[in-house]
Amino acid sequence: MRYAIAIVMLFCAVQAWAENVVVSDASARATAPGQESATVRFSITSKKEARLVAIVSPIAGAVEIHSMTHDNGVMKMRAIEFLQLPAGKMVKLGASGNHVMLLNLKNSLKAGDNVPLTITVEFADKRKEKINVNAEVKSLSPSHNKHEQHTH
Repeated sequence: MRYAIAIVMLFCAVQAWAENVVVSDASARATAPGQESATVRFSITSKKEARLVAIVSPIAGAVEIHSMTHDNGVMKMRAIEFLQLPAGKMVKLGASGNHVMLLNLKNSLKAGDNVPLTITVEFADKRKEKINVNAEVKSLSPSHNKHEQHTH
């Protein structure tokens, strides 16, 4: 019985869900001193056709959803107003494709900390669902993605 409780607690620690949406594997990298932005990674699955329309965090002045596209051999990044979530399909947000940027960080992110996020998803009927997520801050390693050092 103790093992079953431990497994359920572990599952709850790495996933957040609402009525129609599941967010999993949320993480961010620790930041270097003075760094004002960071990338957040997570996977999101909606049971119904929906759009990821907003993300807020008390630790950042702003949170933006970004897309990365190739244009004539050049990688371009731009903020987007929403991200389409096809029904039943997992959408991964990471550093090299669609991703979330925390901008104007109020404090450095340290390994072991958690970044609180409130994710808003809008469905076709305009109903919105909010999901509260804690992204685990992982250590900054020499091989981390250089995108996370950029300021926007």
